[in-house]
Amino acid sequence: MMPAMSRRRVAALAMLTRCVTALLLPRAPVRVHTVALRAAPQKYDETTAPLAETLRSSEFAAAAATGAKALAPSVGLAILGTIAFGPLAIWLRSFINGEGLAVLANDEGQYFQNYVNAIDVMFSLLLVNTFAWLYNQQEQLYVSLFAEVSVAKALLEQIAYVSRGRPEYAAQLLENVRRYVDDDLTRLSAEPVTALLGGSPANYADPLEQVMWLTSVGSPGDVYETVRSLREARGQRLGALQRKLPAAHFGLLAVLGVLVLAIFPLLAAATGAAVAPEDGLLRVQAVLFGLMTFAIAVTLAVLYAFWMPAGSAYNVDAVLEVMIDGLRAEIDERERAVDDAFAGRGDDARPGNPS
Repeated sequence: MMPAMSRRRVAALAMLTRCVTALLLPRAPVRVHTVALRAAPQKYDETTAPLAETLRSSEFAAAAATGAKALAPSVGLAILGTIAFGPLAIWLRSFINGEGLAVLANDEGQYFQNYVNAIDVMFSLLLVNTFAWLYNQQEQLYVSLFAEVSVAKALLEQIAYVSRGRPEYAAQLLENVRRYVDDDLTRLSAEPVTALLGGSPANYADPLEQVMWLTSVGSPGDVYETVRSLREARGQRLGALQRKLPAAHFGLLAVLGVLVLAIFPLLAAATGAAVAPEDGLLRVQAVLFGLMTFAIAVTLAVLYAFWMPAGSAYNVDAVLEVMIDGLRAEIDERERAVDDAFAGRGDDARPGNPS
């Protein structure tokens, strides 16, 4: 009985030892594969380092431009509000007698308090929901762009596969993909509906349609499915670019912001002697009014930057620039391979070259 149990224990211990040895000391094929995997990140870093640097520089430039566009008018409005607050409060006081000023100062019926609360609630609700709508739109745009660029890369790989040994064929296909990248993918400011329905000159040839025709004989080829997926991703990108809020929406936000600020000069006018020009309290109120004006103005400027399809740090400009650079670099690399194929044949009849 004991010897049998001992043998089983020895066999289990030997199997455990082999498993541990296989994990810690893999054989040669596994070591070669491991070396290959370790070498890949270095090549990956060398390829993507310029793109990462482009992304950082683009983000910094966009942030600087957006900050300048948002801060300059906001600071101007804050200074204007600070300067105009005192004279405006004194001017409003001239329309109200002493009893009226006392009623305003005490606000026994809480009329002004209810006014401020009602306007603040409406302004806050509209402001928060506007940010949520615009943020969701930007999120959809990022997702659709990544999907579209992924399908575009798959199309390049498929073009390389179907055009093996036929450099003339590959050159025409790559040229059409380049036209798609340069003329379509980069047009963030174009009207989405017009772009979707083909609002182009009559003599303009759709590059994706050209790719489909070149790869199909009689019936759609295998590339057709990739082109269709690319069109679907393009439609999702254009749908995300479509503005969901009209420009009048920001006019409404501006009106509500003015209504929020309008009550403060009137309340300052009701403080009696505190509105005297030489009184320090009025200057403190003016500074606080300027800060509030700045906060509302810069918030509206940020929302407007979200609303714009391009040109700010809150848009996809920087990420799209890196994507476009990566696609162009891949197209350039594949076109160099086509040129090498022509050179290897001793043929200068590459499409686009003078014969």
